[in-house]
Amino acid sequence: MTLSLRGRLFVTAALVVAVAIALFTVLAGRLERGWIVAQHEATLERTARQVALRLAAEQPADPEAFAAAMGALIGLRVTLIDATGHVLGDSDVPPARLATLDNHAGRPEVLAVRGGGVGRALRHSRTLDVDLLYVAVPAPAGGRIATVRLAEPLTAITALDRSRWRLSLAGAALALVLTAPIAFWVSGRQVERVAALEQAARRLGAGDREARARERPADEIGRLGAAINAMAAELRARLTALERESEERDRMLVHLSDGVALIDDQGRVVRMNRSLAVILGAPAPAPPGTAFPEFVRSPELDELLREARGGGRPLETDLRLWAPEPRLVHASATPLVGDAVLLVLHDLTEVERLHRVRQDFVANVSHELRTPLTSLRGYAETLLDGGLDDRERREGFVRVIRDQATRLEALVEDLLSLAELERPGLVLRPQPFAWGDAVRAQGVAFRGAAEKKGIEIVLEGEAGPEVTADRARVEAAVANLVDNAIKYTEKGRVTVRWGSEGPWAWCEVEDTGQGIPEADQPRVFERFYRVDKARSRDRGGTGLGLAIVKHIAAAHGGDVAVRSAPGAGSTFRFTVPRAPNARA
Repeated sequence: MTLSLRGRLFVTAALVVAVAIALFTVLAGRLERGWIVAQHEATLERTARQVALRLAAEQPADPEAFAAAMGALIGLRVTLIDATGHVLGDSDVPPARLATLDNHAGRPEVLAVRGGGVGRALRHSRTLDVDLLYVAVPAPAGGRIATVRLAEPLTAITALDRSRWRLSLAGAALALVLTAPIAFWVSGRQVERVAALEQAARRLGAGDREARARERPADEIGRLGAAINAMAAELRARLTALERESEERDRMLVHLSDGVALIDDQGRVVRMNRSLAVILGAPAPAPPGTAFPEFVRSPELDELLREARGGGRPLETDLRLWAPEPRLVHASATPLVGDAVLLVLHDLTEVERLHRVRQDFVANVSHELRTPLTSLRGYAETLLDGGLDDRERREGFVRVIRDQATRLEALVEDLLSLAELERPGLVLRPQPFAWGDAVRAQGVAFRGAAEKKGIEIVLEGEAGPEVTADRARVEAAVANLVDNAIKYTEKGRVTVRWGSEGPWAWCEVEDTGQGIPEADQPRVFERFYRVDKARSRDRGGTGLGLAIVKHIAAAHGGDVAVRSAPGAGSTFRFTVPRAPNARA
């Protein structure tokens, strides 16, 4: 069964009081016991010093008899110990057993006396099998006895402690009984205030706009009542506004995927979403009541709205907006009740851009394919028209046909590689490998081609670091960079460097070629872009190598960049994360 709030508050208060009283009782008991033990130790110390004085005065020849006599006189256990720790006399141990007692040199109280102080200890005596309180003082100098020790059983202390505990527990129980009614009354008062808040909240939830919660006294519960009253006032104001706006917002919810605006019969904005403001190039949606022709300067949109309002039927058309940047949109205007018009704009700018990119790509591919195909056809026709009989030149014709076919094959392979890299859902095959080994292997692979042109390939870097990436694609990117560097370097050297910086692995390919003008550098990674188109084709390039490098870097979450100046060579830097990157 679940306790009520009042029951939980009362139980909590009672437990707190009980724990506090228990802690106080325990702590007080410890202090009182310590005080009792300290009083007994002081008494034993005074008695021990008196025994030591009497020992100095009498100088007994028989320590055993003296210990027995003093024990009988003062009613305590008296032990006389020499400087080596042997017991010379003990009032509670028969003389015959003295020789069997352990050496007392290691007892805490004896050690304290040797240090020049008074020894005190509380422990169980194995000799007498009882708990004793020990106090030891130094004996007068010059005799056999070095330490006088008195011991008192803890029976009296234990009895006093038990009496004290009975009194303490009785007082604690009485205190708990007296505080319980007070805790019960206080918890009841708090529960009444909470119940009043609950009743006010129920009335507000049922629609009673006049319900009020108690705000006094101004403690936490009072402040909660004030907060409920403030919330009720705000809810009343918002409900009034929401009831007015509910129907207007419902009309717009269906079309929120595109830019949407509700225009009244006077051409003023009733509601507008942020998407429409973005399409129109505005920093924020127009506030309600703004004249739509003033918000966007577009005669075509104004005419569309007038025709839709006058004709009473939906209209759709494609428009080009020019402010602040050109945008192609598909606009639809739907007349509503009361001559209001719902305007929906679907942005076609990206679709148009992609269509234009596709057209440019097809044109570039056609242009690139036309040159080798024309050469192939021309030389083939030359051979068919009698060139086969020309022994001096036919071999050259065949070589040209082979070179153009090779170029055509390279172009097709690059197009396939680029298409695969641009395909949605590209799957990489990451594996751990040594970055330096992969880069070095590509540099070594091109040494033969470089030597034919009189170019030296310099490799700079260590075997590491360890990288987890698609090794085949990374090697293809490095190979493209090295191949480009050799193609566009007439003489000198090509330097391949590699290393790592933090989480990134990098590779740089530096050549001593003619360099790239600053105006062309942002476009060198575009497909089919060439700085010097005629010379690039002569070198056998397809115009797709750097585009492939850029896509491979992006697929891994890395980047590729170029530093160059005309006449000073070029340096291409390729970076990938050393571990798989979530951005890839």
